[in-house]
Amino acid sequence: MSMLERIARYNQSTRARLDIPRLHIKPRPAVISDDAQGRGLFSRQRDIMNQVLSPTTKHFNLDGASSVPFSRSPSPIARSAYSLASDEPELDWDRVELLELSDTIRASLRSDKTVGAEAERLSGFLEAAVRDEEQSARRPSLDFETIEHARLDKLLAEILHFAEEPRLTCGSLSAGMPASSSSLPLRYRADVSHAKRLLRAWRRRFREQYFMMDQHRCALLVKGGRLKDVSFDSSLTYDVVKWQTKVSDPISELEGNLQFDPGHWWLNITCAERDGIVASSFERPTKGRYGITTLPLMTGQEEMMRPNTYKYVREGEAADMHIALISQVGREVRVLRGYRLKSILAPQAGVRYDGLFTIKQYGYKQDTKTNVYRLELTLERVPDQKRSLDQIKKIPRPSQLDDWNLYEKLEGDKIKLLQGETNYLEWRLRRQEDKIDREDWRRASLFRASFSHPK
Repeated sequence: MSMLERIARYNQSTRARLDIPRLHIKPRPAVISDDAQGRGLFSRQRDIMNQVLSPTTKHFNLDGASSVPFSRSPSPIARSAYSLASDEPELDWDRVELLELSDTIRASLRSDKTVGAEAERLSGFLEAAVRDEEQSARRPSLDFETIEHARLDKLLAEILHFAEEPRLTCGSLSAGMPASSSSLPLRYRADVSHAKRLLRAWRRRFREQYFMMDQHRCALLVKGGRLKDVSFDSSLTYDVVKWQTKVSDPISELEGNLQFDPGHWWLNITCAERDGIVASSFERPTKGRYGITTLPLMTGQEEMMRPNTYKYVREGEAADMHIALISQVGREVRVLRGYRLKSILAPQAGVRYDGLFTIKQYGYKQDTKTNVYRLELTLERVPDQKRSLDQIKKIPRPSQLDDWNLYEKLEGDKIKLLQGETNYLEWRLRRQEDKIDREDWRRASLFRASFSHPK
């Protein structure tokens, strides 16, 4: 057989094999089942997640009795494929409760050097937030706006600061721990560990947005926050607030509804004028738009005569003597106190409404040698108001002080921009001198009061 014949026969046999009909068999679809014989992918993942999460499930009350500031919403009927891999319900964060928790913990750390009575709620929140961040099956439910509103970034920073501060003793970090303890309490060590993990997770998730949070808060402060409808006026002197407002509405909604409760707080008296509780940004008694007299105590000094009764003293010219108050003796007036007032009741920052007081006595006299006038007012607080003075003295809260720090920085930047570096340094120096002077007076006043009014 020649070579050509052998090649032709080989090609013929190959073509015959290719012509054999093929069976097209479809593969059997996989069945997602929970039985022992046919377990699908999602059920196996669900078992693994349950094994990982089950040791910590006991820390949360799913019956609604938990004091942790979040709730677990039921899973929706239609869930995506990745959510089927976990039985962990989505967390529903309460911004108001989170802000209250943050303020309470921060205030306790600053004043008492302890976490305080909210230690259990803090531990529950930190544990839940860390677990929410580290759930790879879904996107974390704690969004940027909630973190920003509740000042959770500030809360983590202060927790870590107090844990790392070398001068603090271990007993000062947890209520009930002795000052001579040689190690941090176990619960606090767990809280610090969770805070560090949460901080790393938020920085990784939000990146530069997390570090620019205060700048964003400052923008919100001006656009629709506490500085809404007020503007900076560089022409005003340093003795009064350097802000102004245009009052276009003849009736304040707040005053019309009588919603000025004791403890209401503003950044400055111009913001109080915007809301209608006073009719002027100057330090003088005015009537609100419904005829209620408001007495702003921004400067001067105040001493306690007896519980709920105080003597206010102010020196200046004849125009500073509030002569119009003569007709208000025996009547109730609203009293605002500012941070520059030398008083144990003065707020740490800003302007605060302290409730209704009765003017019991009014008087002034002139020093013939110096021609300086001296005003003396006796004020008695009206009983049975919504908040006691002890509760009011805790205002401003830490979150409000955050806004105050942003406000001061904003005002300093405007002075530097509009009036130059020299005027800015003078403004800053005066602020520091006034602060030191008030702190010295407050310490001396508390020392004298400890002897005058023993418990």
